[in-house]
Amino acid sequence: MTATVQAFPPRRAARRARMRRRHGLFVMSFIVMVLAPLGGIIWYLNEYAEDQFASEMSFSIRSEEFVNPLETLNGLGRLSTGTTADAEVVYEFIGSQKIVRSIDAELGLRALYSAPEDDPVFTISPDVPVEELVRHWRFMVQANLDKGSGLINVKSFAFDPVSAQNINAVILRQSQELVDMLSFQAREDATKYAEADLDEARERLKRARQKLSEFRAESQLIDPTIDVQSQGGVSAALQQQLAEAMIDLDLLEGSTSNRNDIRLEQARRRIEAIRNRLEGERASLASEVDRDMVAIVGSYEALIVEREFAEQAFLSAAAAFDSARADAKGRTKYLAVHIEPTLADAPLYPRAILISAVGGALLLLIWSVFLMVAYSIRDRR
Repeated sequence: MTATVQAFPPRRAARRARMRRRHGLFVMSFIVMVLAPLGGIIWYLNEYAEDQFASEMSFSIRSEEFVNPLETLNGLGRLSTGTTADAEVVYEFIGSQKIVRSIDAELGLRALYSAPEDDPVFTISPDVPVEELVRHWRFMVQANLDKGSGLINVKSFAFDPVSAQNINAVILRQSQELVDMLSFQAREDATKYAEADLDEARERLKRARQKLSEFRAESQLIDPTIDVQSQGGVSAALQQQLAEAMIDLDLLEGSTSNRNDIRLEQARRRIEAIRNRLEGERASLASEVDRDMVAIVGSYEALIVEREFAEQAFLSAAAAFDSARADAKGRTKYLAVHIEPTLADAPLYPRAILISAVGGALLLLIWSVFLMVAYSIRDRR
């Protein structure tokens, strides 16, 4: 038995890879979109970009508020606290057009930022409008606010170290002026409403006293309650006398057996006279004239109550005003400088390596997205 050997066809040799048109476009796009712009960035940063100096400073807004020395146990009666809201105001002020106009008038920002003539990227024209100057200002002055602590860090860039330090010094001075204004407004607001309440309470008291004076002039009575009390006092005295006369009669009846005793007759007459007089007083109190007196007394008491309330409100408003004034004197805001404006020794900006790396990464990302879009369009055909 002979074994048969199966013959396999010979394999074809792999063809050599050839540069196709799409590969050339791939390389060309990489050169055009990544290498050429990146090379231009590196060339510009090394040949034309002017050296920049940075000046840094750090400050915060503090407020001294008066507190009880026994509570703070510091013996001074003042507590220094941070004011984050005021720090946000100062932070917004540093990037505002107002401070740009002020510093431009003092230091000449247009001249400072347009000094290098061969650097069109990091400089501006000397006759740019204020809107463009503000945009460049926010690029050259970097302010950061830590909302937790209220700390403001400012880094200013310029083409010489003295200018950068001067810019930070002016920012610091104008920020202090703004804080002084905020402190003044806080003191004014602390007393304005308390003073308004005091004026209102004073006018209320005047009106209450004026109404009481007019009532006394119309009724021709200083205090009508005195007349009522006097009439009530007569009735009370007659009531007491009646009780005493009845007791005397009982004692006489118990001490004599003669029913025709003249003393008994006199005692009975006295009792009868007191009763008649008492009924007359009660009838007088119930008459129409006395009813008018009751109305007069009611109006008088209402005016007295109104005057007392007005006096209490005035005293409370006066105490609140004095307290507000005392608090306003102790409510002082100030700018606490943690790092004075520094003077740079060497130019550290622009950071060519960092800008080149970030620019290269962005160009590579854009090129990658371009390739993915191109291949997705090619695959759908």
